[in-house]
Amino acid sequence: MEVGNLAQWASAVMSAVVATLAVWGDKVRTWLAGPQIELFLRAGRGDLNFRADSKKALYHHIVVRNRRSWSPAKDVRLQIVGLAKRGPDGTFFPESLVTPLQLTWAFPFAHEQLPTVASTDTCDLGFLDEEGARFRLTTYVIPNNFRGFVAAGKAMRVEVVASASNFSSREPLTIEVSWDGKWTDLEEMQRHLVIKEVAPGDDPRGRR
Repeated sequence: MEVGNLAQWASAVMSAVVATLAVWGDKVRTWLAGPQIELFLRAGRGDLNFRADSKKALYHHIVVRNRRSWSPAKDVRLQIVGLAKRGPDGTFFPESLVTPLQLTWAFPFAHEQLPTVASTDTCDLGFLDEEGARFRLTTYVIPNNFRGFVAAGKAMRVEVVASASNFSSREPLTIEVSWDGKWTDLEEMQRHLVIKEVAPGDDPRGRR
């Protein structure tokens, strides 16, 4: 290739790069150097705690991890964007959500609502009271028509995403919650209150 043609080719490439960055610069920078947030259930049996009325409550949590600690995620929140309840035939039917609802951070009275996450943080998923009749999702706002609970013998699926001023989830974390109505000691509760991650779109009968 002649020097003149090579120079023209290089100039055209640079012009294209400059034009692309002018339009998509923020997205390119985020992809190359922005935070990478991943969500997963905290392993274990849950965390036994006492509520303000002194009743025992079993909490389950979601771990928020930034794989790029050198690129903090700012104003982070976890939101419920999908909710479905299991019907008599085992199929999950979607529930209406007027707007995404933010889950509370662990110990919300002492935790910033929109924190910066450089490494890891912990968010509440929900809780079951010892004397309660339902497992409930924990959100900052609870609309009157919000059906984010699981009664005895029932199950639901929840889709959760992370968003920040410089990050948004590509895929939701899908969690299935089922409860047989029994409260036992902490060692046994995993057999009665089952909380697990599922692949988006999975059918409980093994179909997609």
